[in-house]
This record gives sequence, structure tokens and C-alpha cells, in this order.
Amino acid sequence: MLRRALPAVSSQIEQDREILVEQFRALREQIPLMYVLMFADALFVSFASYGTVAPLWSVGVPVLLGILSAARAWVWVRQRGEVPPPDSIKRQLFATMIVAAGLSLLFGGWGLGLYIEADLVRRACIALYIFIGAISCCYCLQSLPRAGHLVLVCGAAPVTICLFFADDWFLRGLGVNIVIVAIVILRMLRANYSGFLEVVTSRSEMAAEQRRAQGAERRAHQLAYHDPLTGLPNRRALAETLELQAAPDAKGPRFGLLIVDLDRFKSINDVYGHPAGDQLLRDVATRLTEIVQGEGQAYRLGGDEFAIVIDGDGENARRVARTIVYAASQPFTQDKQVHHIGASVGISLYPQDATDLETLMRRADIALYKAKQAGRSQHCAFEPVLDAEIRRRAVIERDMRTAIESDAFVPAYQPIVDLGTGVLAGFELLARWPGPDGHETGPDLFIPIAEECGLINELMLRLTRRACLETRDWGVPIAINVSPTQLKDPWFSQKLLQVLTQTGFPPQRLTVEITENALIVDAESAKQAIASLKNQGIQLSLDDFGTGYSSLQHLRMLPFDKLKIDRSFVTAMERDPEALRLVRAMIGLAATLDMPVVAEGIEFDSTARALARLGCRYGQGFYFGHPAAREFIEQSWAPRERKPA
Repeated sequence: MLRRALPAVSSQIEQDREILVEQFRALREQIPLMYVLMFADALFVSFASYGTVAPLWSVGVPVLLGILSAARAWVWVRQRGEVPPPDSIKRQLFATMIVAAGLSLLFGGWGLGLYIEADLVRRACIALYIFIGAISCCYCLQSLPRAGHLVLVCGAAPVTICLFFADDWFLRGLGVNIVIVAIVILRMLRANYSGFLEVVTSRSEMAAEQRRAQGAERRAHQLAYHDPLTGLPNRRALAETLELQAAPDAKGPRFGLLIVDLDRFKSINDVYGHPAGDQLLRDVATRLTEIVQGEGQAYRLGGDEFAIVIDGDGENARRVARTIVYAASQPFTQDKQVHHIGASVGISLYPQDATDLETLMRRADIALYKAKQAGRSQHCAFEPVLDAEIRRRAVIERDMRTAIESDAFVPAYQPIVDLGTGVLAGFELLARWPGPDGHETGPDLFIPIAEECGLINELMLRLTRRACLETRDWGVPIAINVSPTQLKDPWFSQKLLQVLTQTGFPPQRLTVEITENALIVDAESAKQAIASLKNQGIQLSLDDFGTGYSSLQHLRMLPFDKLKIDRSFVTAMERDPEALRLVRAMIGLAATLDMPVVAEGIEFDSTARALARLGCRYGQGFYFGHPAAREFIEQSWAPRERKPA
């Protein structure tokens, strides 16, 4: 209730202030005129009584009234063009009432003295002049009714009372007439003052409503063009800024557009909650504003993405980008928590890279994508070759979606051989994408794109289903690769088990290969998926060991069945002693943990023999066979016989 009452009180105070100001403005125009009328009326009274009274009464008093009237008129005239504070206005209005009463008493008393000394005709003239003067002054004071009433009472009442007690009926009738006219004038003044108040109040309410509308418009503009969380201008404001600055004729001033994307921000949100994430965004906005102050403007596009419009050429844009990357890498402190994130920055320049808004934004995004590919916490300027690469990737993604729906992807199988006996130990499932023209798109190209656009799960499950049907009767294990993106899916293990159940493929013959990087991206999800798969009897292999975030903790805490050495070590071990020592160390570590080792990338017999001597259990590579379709495997593949090492 108190909250509802406060706006009403504030509105009433504002209205009272408006009434005071309008009273002052009206009196400032009317009071000088009132004193002119009073002096003129005093001259007529003086003329009517001249010669019948002493010169002091007929000349001296009018001169005194003229001097006092001129002084008061000057007080009001000099205030034209200014409006004093409300408290000062109140004091002036009070002073006006006091002065009006004093001058009216002087004017009325003077008239009464002249009336007593005059004959019948002059008495009537003096009474009329006095009344006309009082009524005129009262009318000029209609915006200050109390002062008008004082003028009428103090100025006209003495002579009017004498008229009522006169011996002549003519003078009595004049007195009655004056009273009637005075009553009518007072009612008119009251009505006029009520109208005055109504007009002022209406105008005040209209002004208040206009101010509210303007305030609402400003708030709407603030919400439409500013981000409520950080206070930065938003995407809409950026679009309008770029439309104004990026002239189609490329004759506008040079500037750079920087798209900034925060690295590792999601983990802050997940671990510490959205309040911490929101505060971090505000802190980032503050740092960006400080960096570009005086040179450009920071914007928030949404989520953890920001934009910078920076004046100057490409060198200045790259300098600011380097500063942003460095500033984002510095710790952010919140209460007792310290957060470490990073920032990747993409740069496009006007007019070198584009002269229109859409292209400028798209090319900055392309440069940002390239910066993230380079390892995050990097900045990259747009180059024409990047545009061609993105277009090519877009075409691949479009064709990939069609190919998945039409089952155009086919499984290929690469043999895994027991190095000690030369006997086939299983196959690794690999994806192949043959084109309609016979040209094959390599997995090193389409697998990363499938991971980025969220197609990898569907692609892998379709291939796994087909491979399970094709290899169900082979009687050997099959290994499949799982990407970090798939392990983030909480239903991944259930989906994979559903495929095995529907195809009748034994879980014990399936090996899921997981890279070390997958364990780093989302360790908790990976642990849950691994535990679920292991409970169903599926074998687990740690893939590409030695190339990622190698950690003994992974081998100690997670139930892996095999360890797979990356091909980069295997292909280099015969010519690089350091690579050989690393391979020996990895095989020794696996032996200590009673874990068989698979070496991939074997291309020569000498490499296979060397690995066998080191204690490596299994081998895989072109030496044993290239990845091939089911028909080739069933008809032509036979494991090479070799003597045990």
C-alpha cells in the first residue's frame, strides 16, 4: 500500500509545483499592468478632488502611490525570462499579498479622506473611481485570489460602507450597486481561478504522462538495443551500427569486426552454476569495454559470444585481438573462486573483406571457426581461402546428411593380427564414403565435420548395425571407434546395446576404442558410459595412447582391456631411437598392468618382428591388409603365416 501511495504523493507535489510556477508566470505579466491601472485611477481621483482639499491630499498622495507602484512593478518586470525555485515563489506570493493589502489600505484610506471632504457629485465620482480601481486590481490578481480579495476589501470597503450610511438615497443606491457588482466579480474570479487550476492540472498531468511515455520509450529502446545482463549493446545494435558504417560504395571509414567466443565457459556454468556464469560474463564485458575504450565499441551477441567494432586498419584490429586473447586468459576472481577461461577471436575488415553487413559477419565467423580449430585462445583474420574451405565443408555436410539417410556410407574392415602366431585376431571397423563418380571422401575429412554438426552418433550406429549383420558369423572380434561427442550422450550405451540386441551380435566380440582426449572432454560422462558398456561384457580399448593427455590414472581407474599404441610412434620406431624407447616403455607399462597391446600403423615385416620381440601382442596396418569391404574380406583375405618371434 505504501508503494502505491508514494507515486500519488510525488504526483501531487509535482502538480503543486506546476501551480506555483504558473501563478508566478501569470502575476509576472499582470502585476505591472495592475500598478499602471492603480496609478491611472489615482490620477483621476486626484483630478476629481483637486481644489477642494489641500495639495498634499490631491497631489502628494498620488505621487507617493505612483512611486510605490513603480517600485513594485520594477520588482516583477526584472524577473521576466526566469522562474525562481518553488520556495522563492512562495515567499514572493506571500509578499505580494502583504504589499497588496498595504497599498489597498493606503488607496482606500486616501479615497475615504477625499470622500468626506467632497460634495455630492464628487463623492459619487470618488466612490466610482475607487471601486473601479479596486475591481481592476482584483481582476489582475485573479491567479492569486487571496491577494485580490484583500485588494477589494481594503481598497473599496471603506468608501462603500460610507455610501450605505449616506443621507442621500442616490449614494445609498450607488453603494448597493457596488456591492452587487463586487459579489458578481468575486464569483467570476472564483470560477476563473478554478478554470486556471484545472488547466494547470491538466497540463501537468499531460506533461507527466508525456514524461512517462518518454521514459517507457527510453526503457524500451534500452531493452531493444542493450543486453540486460552485461549492459552492452546487443546484436540488433551491432547490425544497425554496421549498416550505418559499412557503406555499399566502400567509401566509409575503415574498421574491423571482431567476433569473440569464450573458451571453457560452459564448464564454469556447469560446475559453479548460472549465477557464477552470469557474473563472469559481466566481468568479461567490463574487460572488453576497457580494452576498446576510445577506439571502438563492445557488443554481446548472446551466450558466451561477443563482438567488437574497432576503428582503424587490419594491424590495429589484430593488435586489439591479441590484447583480448591475453586479457581473457588472465584469472577472473569471484568471491573466493578463481576462474580460468580463454577467448578465440575472428577478424574481418571493412572494406577489404566485405562491404555489406551479412558478408562481414559471416567472414568474421569463418575466421573465428579457424581460430578455434587452431587450438583455442587464438585469433585469426579472414582470408579468401577460408571462405572456400567453409563452403566446401558446407557442401560436404549437406551431402553427408543425404548419404546417411540413403546408407551410402559403407563399412570397411582392417585386420588385427596376433604378432606371435600370425593368426587373425579380429577387425577394426572403419567408415568409407564412396561417391557416385567413384571418388571416395576420406574419413579424415568427413569424420570431423560429422562430429561438429552432430551426425557422428547416427553415422556410427548405422555403420555398427550393418557391420554386426555382416560379421555376425565370422567368429572374430570387431573393434569400433567412439568419438568424444558420442560419450557425452547419456543414452549412448543403451543405443549401442540396442543395436547388438537387434542384430544378435554377441557383446563379448565387440571392442569399443576410446581416445584419451574423450576422457578429458567430459570425464564423468565417459566414466558412466564405460561402466555401462563394461557391465554388458563389451571390451574396452584405450586408443591412440601417447598422443593425448596420457595419464596413468586413466589406466588405473578405468577398466580398459587393451592399450593401443598410436601409429605415429610405430612408423617412426625403426629410425628414431626416442620413438623406440617410448614404444618399449608403453609396452612395458601395459605388461605391468597385465594389459595386451595393439600396435597400429605396421607397414613392414621388420616393424612387426621388432614389436613382437618387445612383447607387443597384436598388430594392425597395411602390412597385414588394407581396409576392405565384406566381399573382399570373405573371398580374398587370408592371414599371413609367420613364425613366432
